[in-house]
Amino acid sequence: MALSFYKIFGFPNIGALIVRKDSQHVLESRRYFGGGTVEMVIAVNDTWHAKKETSIHDRLEDGTLPFHSIFALDHAMNVHERLYGPNPMKFISHHTAQLGKQTYDGLSAMTHSNGRPICCIYKDVTAAYGDPSVQGATVAFNVTLADGTLVGFADVEEAADARNIYVRSGSLCNPGGVATYLSWSPAEMKAAHAAGHRCTNPTQLMFGKPTGVVRVSLGAMSTASDVQILLRFIRDTYTDKHGLASAATPQSQSLSHPIPHDPSTPLGSTSNPLYALPQIPTNNNPPRASTSLPRASANLPRASPSELNLWEKANPALSAPDQHQQQQQQQGGPPPFVAADYIHMRKPWEEAMRKHATQYAANTLSMEIKVRELEDASLYTNASGGAATPSVKARRFGRSVVNMLRTKSSIVDAR
Repeated sequence: MALSFYKIFGFPNIGALIVRKDSQHVLESRRYFGGGTVEMVIAVNDTWHAKKETSIHDRLEDGTLPFHSIFALDHAMNVHERLYGPNPMKFISHHTAQLGKQTYDGLSAMTHSNGRPICCIYKDVTAAYGDPSVQGATVAFNVTLADGTLVGFADVEEAADARNIYVRSGSLCNPGGVATYLSWSPAEMKAAHAAGHRCTNPTQLMFGKPTGVVRVSLGAMSTASDVQILLRFIRDTYTDKHGLASAATPQSQSLSHPIPHDPSTPLGSTSNPLYALPQIPTNNNPPRASTSLPRASANLPRASPSELNLWEKANPALSAPDQHQQQQQQQGGPPPFVAADYIHMRKPWEEAMRKHATQYAANTLSMEIKVRELEDASLYTNASGGAATPSVKARRFGRSVVNMLRTKSSIVDAR
């Protein structure tokens, strides 16, 4: 299984390949090798080499390891857990699920004065926004004018860029999705290519059909204010003058970030940008979508009953399972996404944050001392306990980078 840590943390630019040991033989048939993966090579008067036999990763790690990125990855994992709790992926999944539903509901509700929908949204019929088990936090759509004319996806992206809103457009490296949802046959795709359409230089409309879509992607740092800015942009730019009233969204009062707020600060206060109710911007001064990082606190308050009531009143669609979710539950499918469960899930997370902050402060000094002892022992002694020479230290440097990660773990972050 290949995965990208960049896609999770944003930095560092590194990935991983997880291999089941009893399937590692599949990777043994490659016809080349690089430095560091063999024990001996004959290159003069004969061609022969002996592969490393210790482990599969030793035989696959060609060249120098990206040890700077490995160090950064250790920090990324620790910070991610401090920001989003002991189960960060589940916490982020529920947060982005409610933002995805808010975006989908807002775009679906927009119509022109003649009743035509502004956005044509592409989704699987079995997927339900708000349920993270069946739908991710991305919305793919195209924009149409009041007369039914399609607006080019690149034109929408360019207009969004001018408002400091960043979306992606095109075929999204998903040829199967484009062929399915935009109704492209193989013959039509070959004809489009012959006519000059390219992924790197697309023709937005061919044969009366779009060749791509606009995609909104929501992540851990996205807020409800970001969603409202996007919805206002679509309304102001593409709705005819008489259709503005019909574009109101039912989710305009949802909470902006799943970080508990200070009880002394009322909900909706602009002094707390991470927990403020979204404010609809004016056309004269469109704000930049916020991507500021939340800061973990050692004194996080519990979710109060009044806060839960505010959530349920502002998000009636999220407080109870919809018809699709109820049907899935009856058929033994995944459980529905209920906002109340999402609020209550914060309580053990807050307790873990308090405990982690206390232990972190108490153990910092002892961790620092232990780090220095480990470093001194690895740098200035050899395997037999005697003093190491500089040449030995130089030869062992590459492997010591990995060993330090294995022994220090979160100690590196404490430094």
